[in-house]
Amino acid sequence: MRAEPSVEHVRAPYALARALAATVVVLTGAVSAHTWAGGTVPTAPGLVLITAVVLGGGYLVLAREVPAWALLPVVAAAQLGLHESFGLVAEHVHTGHDAAAAPDPGWTWQMVTAHLFVTLLTAVLWWAGRRAASLVVSFVSRPAPLVAVRLRAPRAEVRAYVSLVHLLASPRRGPPRAVLHT
Repeated sequence: MRAEPSVEHVRAPYALARALAATVVVLTGAVSAHTWAGGTVPTAPGLVLITAVVLGGGYLVLAREVPAWALLPVVAAAQLGLHESFGLVAEHVHTGHDAAAAPDPGWTWQMVTAHLFVTLLTAVLWWAGRRAASLVVSFVSRPAPLVAVRLRAPRAEVRAYVSLVHLLASPRRGPPRAVLHT
């Protein structure tokens, strides 16, 4: 009989809660970045639709453990998708542009900067949140060991004998050869 290692795929714990937290962070960041850069945000029904799509995508991604190297590209793709979704669900008008000018794709330098900043901030927040959650789980799963208190004898029974012989020996001298392990 030969034992072979096998890979067992297990769902990540609390996938729905993690997807909900990711949806709140990603959507809040995208809406903030988009409005800061002069874009418009969809109305409430459009935001509900976009939130449902982001929540579903987040659940699919976070149902398994996401490696740290994949976090930034996933968040960047989410920001790109949200920017384009805002254009599909709402009238995609940016302030400060001439109507007579060529059609604006919506990617001004302010928009790119805002979404890049939010992408990095979201990735850092998610990484820090994962570290904090793993720290909390490790404390909960392994409680601190009990500390045994050492009782001391009453002071009257303890005789303190101080030996100053160690002060007479040279500090460079080691233990006798009979004590050294070979």
